[in-house]
Amino acid sequence: MRKLFPGLALLILFTLGCERSEKVEEAKKAEPVSDKKIAARINGRPIYEEDLRGIPLKDVIDYEILYEVGLKRGLDKEVEMQVEDYKKRLIVTTLQKEIVPNRPKEEVVSEEEIQEYYKQNVSKYKAMSFKEIIVEDKNLADQIQKRAMAGEDFDQISSDLTKSGLNVQVVDLRFNRRFNDKFSGKEIGSVSEVIKEGNKFVILKLTEVKEFPLEKAKQAIKYAVALKKRAQALHDYAEQAKKDNNITVEILEVDEGK
Repeated sequence: MRKLFPGLALLILFTLGCERSEKVEEAKKAEPVSDKKIAARINGRPIYEEDLRGIPLKDVIDYEILYEVGLKRGLDKEVEMQVEDYKKRLIVTTLQKEIVPNRPKEEVVSEEEIQEYYKQNVSKYKAMSFKEIIVEDKNLADQIQKRAMAGEDFDQISSDLTKSGLNVQVVDLRFNRRFNDKFSGKEIGSVSEVIKEGNKFVILKLTEVKEFPLEKAKQAIKYAVALKKRAQALHDYAEQAKKDNNITVEILEVDEGK
């Protein structure tokens, strides 16, 4: 009986080898007829010499082996969503190029459009400086805001409160655009409401404004207007395509807190 086991094992290996050879032969037979010169085969799948493009054959073989291992582990299922997303982006990008073939800088933007955009977005072309008081207590922040609104100096407020043992920080924020929207159209000396930032509370006072004239902002505005026009063209196309192709769009309520 013991003599049968080595023989049986050899028979199994021989059978598996035959099956493997048959699969490789089947893969060879299934190869499309081509004049391309085959440099190697991985599981019967050909690697063509002209597709190497200067890459060493060894590296290509290693790459293909890793691909085969990934398939056996079912990784193709794991990346299906990424592949689908990439395919979607390629399709949409190709269509966008057909709809709006020009790059933004090549878009025709008139002088009137540039001036109108500048007027409507003038706060974007300003750099503002602020004094900022930072505290960790909301009630204290409210008190500071009231004193600041009454015209008290930030440094004096901070000094008074620090002497009382309270933790108060005063920071100079030099020329940035972070709070431009909050102070759009406001004069120097204006004080903000209490702003919550994480676990801290902030009060701002506008101390200086530096404006960028239209001439200096013109190129940036031209590009912004071009992008806006392209976006509108794409939107108009999508709206018309929705009608022409009977595409249903259902907009659901979105919880902004999530």
